[in-house]
Amino acid sequence: MKHFLIILIYKIIFLFTFSNVTYAEEKLLMITDKNCIFCIVWEKEIGKIYPKTDIAKQYPIKRIEIKYFNENIPKGLKKARVTPTFLFIKNDKVIGEILGYSNPEMFWWRVDEILEQN
Repeated sequence: MKHFLIILIYKIIFLFTFSNVTYAEEKLLMITDKNCIFCIVWEKEIGKIYPKTDIAKQYPIKRIEIKYFNENIPKGLKKARVTPTFLFIKNDKVIGEILGYSNPEMFWWRVDEILEQN
């Protein structure tokens, strides 16, 4: 029974998270995993800075655990296989994707590349 309640709570949290994501708006979805070392490093190197950037004003970040994302994939998106995965959403479609994380320079370079193309 306890296990069932925990799963139910996680599902409700997940559904609430996605109910707040409107794809008509511009968003940056970060598909993450609490045990992912690259996600942890990204949070330390970029996660504190990102909300303070001009990019974050246009593409606010929404973090979603991979297991919940893959259980309830929103229409038009594909299953995530790598964490972190960053999906830039604009006008109901993915305009750019960053798979994984290696260092700040590569992350910002890819972000600039995606935004310049759109």
